[in-house]
Amino acid sequence: MGAVTEMSAEVAKETDKPEAVQVAEQVHEQVAEKVVAQVLETVQQQVTEAVQDQGGQVEKLQEKVEEIVMEKVAEAVQKKAEEVQQQPEQRTEEKKDVL
Repeated sequence: MGAVTEMSAEVAKETDKPEAVQVAEQVHEQVAEKVVAQVLETVQQQVTEAVQDQGGQVEKLQEKVEEIVMEKVAEAVQKKAEEVQQQPEQRTEEKKDVL
């Protein structure tokens, strides 16, 4: 598109008609504005999609972190429970030794 408008601007300049030059420049500006608007719209859509994709990834990561934390908490509770169960057995053995 840019080549067409540049070509029309050059043709208008060669004919030495100021009105033709103005029209060619206006067409060139309008085409440039439309191209910029399309590019901005496309970029905005891509950014929106990327943000939405990352939002989903963040949610999945958060769920995974919560899962790992819960597993670690469960392991720690289990370990502590085992330690607590062993303590009375050790105390009983110590009392038997004392007697």
